[in-house]
Amino acid sequence: MEVYIMKDALLLFIVLPIFIMIGSVFISSPMISLAIAQSDSVIQSQETNYPGIIAELIQCKRKKGVLTVKVRLKNISVKSVKTWWPDVHKTSYLLDETNQKKYFPLKDAKGECICNAVSDNIKPNMSRTSWFKFPAPPQEVEEISIVFPLSAPFEDVPIKD
Repeated sequence: MEVYIMKDALLLFIVLPIFIMIGSVFISSPMISLAIAQSDSVIQSQETNYPGIIAELIQCKRKKGVLTVKVRLKNISVKSVKTWWPDVHKTSYLLDETNQKKYFPLKDAKGECICNAVSDNIKPNMSRTSWFKFPAPPQEVEEISIVFPLSAPFEDVPIKD
């Protein structure tokens, strides 16, 4: 009887608290919380030309002369919706209203857009994320408008450095 009580006490007062402590470090890690918060953070939303699809701007970040833009297409309807990015390298651009300048997506050595514009059949309650690389506007430009062929422009978007 005493042996079982000691095993239970060992489990209850020593092993379990250590396990809980270690588990809470992983679960409540600030890095994990930050990564989750950044991945879900919506800067702006726009209706698109596709019924039931919302475009969510989730990143506008300047680094080393390049501006990375990420947009998530989210299906809020009850049926699948086929999306398509027409001529993305010609119809998507940044508008620097301060300097009255347009920036088109960067291209690789073959002339291909440096982007991943996902054209797909998006099921209900699902989403697809696309990204684009643009030449960054000058450092003094703090906001930009982003134009995609699928929706109205995202205007006055803050640039994160």
